Amino acid sequence: MTGQPPAILWRIVVRLSLTTLVAIVLAYSWLWWKYRSVTEIMRDTYLIEQAVSIRNQVDIRENGDIVLNMPVTQLAAYAASDGNLRFAVRDWRSGRVLVHGGEEVGPVPLIGDGPRLYRRNPDGPGPVLMFGAALLMGMPGSEMVVQVEENGSDFDAMTRSLVERFAREGGWLGAPFLLAMLLVSLVTIRNSLLPLRRLSEQAAAIGPASTDIRLPETDVPREILPLVHAVNSALDRIEAGFRIQRDFTADAAHELRTPLAVLRAHIETLSDPAIRDALVRDAESMTRLIGQLLAVARAEALTVATDDQADLNAIAVDVGTFLAPMALKQRRMIEVVEAPGPCLVAANAEAVFGAARNLVENALIHTPFDTMVTVRVESPATLRVEDRGPGIPSDLRERIFQRFWRAERRKSGSGLGLAIVQGIMEAHGGQVEVDDRPGGGAVFSLIFPGQGAQRR
Repeated sequence: MTGQPPAILWRIVVRLSLTTLVAIVLAYSWLWWKYRSVTEIMRDTYLIEQAVSIRNQVDIRENGDIVLNMPVTQLAAYAASDGNLRFAVRDWRSGRVLVHGGEEVGPVPLIGDGPRLYRRNPDGPGPVLMFGAALLMGMPGSEMVVQVEENGSDFDAMTRSLVERFAREGGWLGAPFLLAMLLVSLVTIRNSLLPLRRLSEQAAAIGPASTDIRLPETDVPREILPLVHAVNSALDRIEAGFRIQRDFTADAAHELRTPLAVLRAHIETLSDPAIRDALVRDAESMTRLIGQLLAVARAEALTVATDDQADLNAIAVDVGTFLAPMALKQRRMIEVVEAPGPCLVAANAEAVFGAARNLVENALIHTPFDTMVTVRVESPATLRVEDRGPGIPSDLRERIFQRFWRAERRKSGSGLGLAIVQGIMEAHGGQVEVDDRPGGGAVFSLIFPGQGAQRR
């Protein structure tokens, strides 16, 4: 079995987190690369500037002597650099050092008209790298070159120092930035999904008894609006199909009532009593079926107004009074047990009367002769019909509400009565339940919404 995919909110948060982490890593990597390249450029520029400065400070006397007119402070800086910064003016051809400051520089590199940048590994322990710049003197008849070198360990030490300082003073900003962004994203996404959640709750309330409800199209994000349009269009088509089916059932049942009445009138004129009585029973069965089809259509079209109110005590008394002659004719009795005080519910009184009547008629069929059918009203809003019959097995209690389903215990009827009862209760937002009666029999309970009725 394939598992459910992760929630949209979770997927968005995970992807945003990964994207942010990648962005932070790329940003820091770019900063590090930029820092390295800028630092190298600054170092190379510094070496070239020092070489140019030294070249401008070299004088060649008439007797060929070389004089370095370097300020004392600058010369002292070379001497105080502990060998990390050094320079030399040397003969280009022979490599002989003419003037120098600091430790010995490396061999003369191949150079042209402009400055030459180079690197070298000096002799000695350790992986120390020297960075240098070489520049021809550019004087008439001179074959001298100026070299300036710097120890790479200074550059590496400066880099490490800056990186450590950045990590200590600014690198930690990535964590709170990530958390803040995730928090803002989580709140934003959650608020953005609220309209979808509200629409889902409203769509869950739509059912066969409320096909006229539509999802609101105001204050809906543009990304969700096409889905809302599609759902409302589908609901329009479903409602139209329900209406056509309901109207067809009602019209057909209504049109059949008159022919059946005429047929029964003709049947009663037959001279043979046995044939006449059998056909009358069949006509009565068909008349009852047509009446129940009309009741099904009315139950499907039933709407409960907000100001509708019914008293279950009064309905129980009316049902008992209406069916008492039928019960006596069938050698059965009806008992009505009212709840103390009025038992008011938000309901269509006529529809609830029809539901209770169906339950009592079924109970009269299945309860034995000379026994009682009890119509009991319990506070705050429950109406129960109890019979003394064989009861209903637990495995059939869901199926008995299906249309035209008939159990072996049902010797007559069309199988629509309980379906009508269920349709009426669904229209009221309530439910009908089946339980065993203590001492034998079945109990059908009409439980209305928003009530805390106790179940047996």
